Amino acid sequence: MKRKVVVIGLGHLGAHVMEILALRGIADELVGIDYNKEKEWGEIQDLADMMPYLDKQTLIRRGSYEDLADAEIAVLTACGKICDEDRLQELSGSIAVIDQILPEIQKNHFKGTMVVLTNPCDLIAYYVSRHIDAKVIGTGTALDSARLRARVAKALNLAPSDIHGYCIGEHGDSQTILWSQTRAGAIPVDHLLTKDQKEEIEKETITAGCEIALHKGSTEFGIGMAACQIIQAILKDERKILPCSVDPKGKYGQSGLFTSVPCVISKEGAKPMEELELSESERKRFLESCQMLKTIIQDQIKC
Repeated sequence: MKRKVVVIGLGHLGAHVMEILALRGIADELVGIDYNKEKEWGEIQDLADMMPYLDKQTLIRRGSYEDLADAEIAVLTACGKICDEDRLQELSGSIAVIDQILPEIQKNHFKGTMVVLTNPCDLIAYYVSRHIDAKVIGTGTALDSARLRARVAKALNLAPSDIHGYCIGEHGDSQTILWSQTRAGAIPVDHLLTKDQKEEIEKETITAGCEIALHKGSTEFGIGMAACQIIQAILKDERKILPCSVDPKGKYGQSGLFTSVPCVISKEGAKPMEELELSESERKRFLESCQMLKTIIQDQIKC
């Protein structure tokens, strides 16, 4: 089957997702859609101009929502006004934008996997899942977990790829860093980091998105790579373990929301893994995060 990916929204993030997918040769065909047709033309032409220098050739083109009919992946990055300090404040604006897109997704009978990057990611992924007949995955804490690993690696002067750890829960301020599960190689970082170091890393991990957005207006590189890892795992059926936002379907006693837990990513989508052994404080914080998301779903999201 042709590995076709449709990216909806060609701002900084959507364009970078297409760029990474092309550079890594992950997809055979990349289709970009944006409401601003002049920007759509410019981004697609600029991206296509990379091809002569790449070993793996990818068809990059403009398209329409009709391209969703035979796409394996749709990537949703379209959003409203970005809020620098709290992703949850983006909810109403993002839903207003998504409501314009959902009828097109429905009309063209998309049956692949929708990867949602639009913030607030957990809530938008939940909202989309209630309106389309397709698998939905939010990027969730795939990005936060990368930020955690990078900061632990810096503190220990090690390669980030050799740090293993997860953030779970909301992609936002209530996320839970699983220090009990974080390793440098096979060594628990509890034995390697001081209490002060862990507190600083936790603060930087949770606030990184807002700090970056305050300095440059958006985030794009880290989240673009996190999304592409998920997309690659689906298209190549890698069965890769990544934390992402899904309905936990009973894991940790949670269902009826989208929140991040470690999942096995494959052509079947994202399947939550068996429960991790969390510390008492980690479980408490995670459940509080889930309850916060459920309250917003109940009070603010009409499906």
